[in-house]
Amino acid sequence: MRKPKLIEDYGTLPYDAVSLFAHSAIRQTTSSAFIANGGSLLPALQAAVAALDADVATLDYPTPAQTAHRDRLRTTVTAELGRLAKRLNLDYQGQEAALLSSGLTLAATTGTGAARALAPVAVPMEFELTDGGQPGSLLLKLSRPTGTIQNLIRYTTDEKLPEDNWCVAVGGGRERELGPFDSGTRVFVKAAALVNSTLTPLYSGVKSRIVQ
Repeated sequence: MRKPKLIEDYGTLPYDAVSLFAHSAIRQTTSSAFIANGGSLLPALQAAVAALDADVATLDYPTPAQTAHRDRLRTTVTAELGRLAKRLNLDYQGQEAALLSSGLTLAATTGTGAARALAPVAVPMEFELTDGGQPGSLLLKLSRPTGTIQNLIRYTTDEKLPEDNWCVAVGGGRERELGPFDSGTRVFVKAAALVNSTLTPLYSGVKSRIVQ
């Protein structure tokens, strides 16, 4: 007998996907027609992801100590995602529609104990990099794959930096302006689309442009 259940361990979420996944779960759990008390389950998760977002927005190039602190903030978010999944598994045991409506990842078990997880969908994001509308800015014109729920953009002025030290921009829409940068600066950019249950971003190739 099939018994739908949400995965309760989100510790393997990719570095860039934690905040996006949490925001998606908050939005979908709040608006779910199947979860009567969704909003009351979310304050701890909302506080955890707000702290992570504030840290990311404040520090573009964290020191090792600051990176360790950011890692702890991410761990708190993934732990709260797990707690939300556990609560929903208890309240809506076997109710697949309710569980799926939370935006969390569903695993299904059968009477034999075998497990199946929803496979992540990785879709490439293409974009054009042009001069922006403001001095010192660049404009990304994104070709969003069907079903994209979030754009994930990484950019840097030093291509040799480790990826974790590249700046991150997220959001929706088909255009995103970056900057301002000093005139003559070369900026390196890549983008990914998060689609439905995608947990692992698939980045485009890196493009670069000199700021006018």
